[in-house]
Amino acid sequence: MLPNLKSLAVFAKVAETGSFSGAANVLGISAPVVSQHISQLEETLDTALVYRSTRSLTLTDAGQKLSKYAHDMLDAAETGLEELQNVMVSPRGKLSVSMPSFMASPKFTALLANFMDTYPDILLEVCYETGHHNLNESGYDLAIQLGDISDSNFMVRKLTEGHACLYASPDLIEKLGPITEPEDFERLAYPFICEAGWPKMTLHKLGNDGEVFERGFDPKEWPQNKFWCNNGEAKKQMALLGRGITWLPEMYVMNEVAVGTLVRVLPEWTSERIGVYAVWPRNAGSRSLTRLFLEFMVEKFIKGMKRDNAA
Repeated sequence: MLPNLKSLAVFAKVAETGSFSGAANVLGISAPVVSQHISQLEETLDTALVYRSTRSLTLTDAGQKLSKYAHDMLDAAETGLEELQNVMVSPRGKLSVSMPSFMASPKFTALLANFMDTYPDILLEVCYETGHHNLNESGYDLAIQLGDISDSNFMVRKLTEGHACLYASPDLIEKLGPITEPEDFERLAYPFICEAGWPKMTLHKLGNDGEVFERGFDPKEWPQNKFWCNNGEAKKQMALLGRGITWLPEMYVMNEVAVGTLVRVLPEWTSERIGVYAVWPRNAGSRSLTRLFLEFMVEKFIKGMKRDNAA
């Protein structure tokens, strides 16, 4: 099929220019190569397409019929290539992205608005979800995912890393009293806003001598905890309302911690470092909308976070 399509494109230029040499000049190949393509096409179709003579070349009836379809095919291909080149010059089209719910933050949402202002002809579809996705099945062009990515079928780029920590409202901490160890949560029946569907929570602390201490527990097993959900924004809002202690990535509550509406609980205890990765199909070209969005995000958001942390 593919060799025939190439020969069909050569035939379209022969019909257009009226000679093998004319087609060769347009295509940048030699006249004998043009002749070879026409012969191969005639052999495949088992019919003559051109009448050859030393002075002229004319199309047979079959050649005249085929030339219309050959021209249509070549025009469609050239139009498609031109359209794609125009997209790269002035990006347009639909881009579908999946990302964790904690990225529905004011800072990152402002970044998305900035991207839309910069590229007004791109339709940006963002789905906030948890977990890892098979991009071949989900249809996403790009996914932002937490944790290690082991699927070698996709391109992966580590964007940043951070910890998940415990947070609560200052009023709740004042009401509950001091919390000094993870064991206090269950012993004193402190309320938790739980992450639905997650396994038990594991906290780590680095001792003065470099020793790592670890505590694991599952607040969903405690009877005082009456609210579970799988959405970071809902967990944060519940914490702001003083309904319990919650477990969220640091970057998700930066604004609330900065203004004092949320405070760290057991600040010396954190999760293990959690990587944030971009995942996209291997066949996404370097000039695709996927790569355009990725580079924009790295430049505006990830590097911006690093500058903020260094300040």
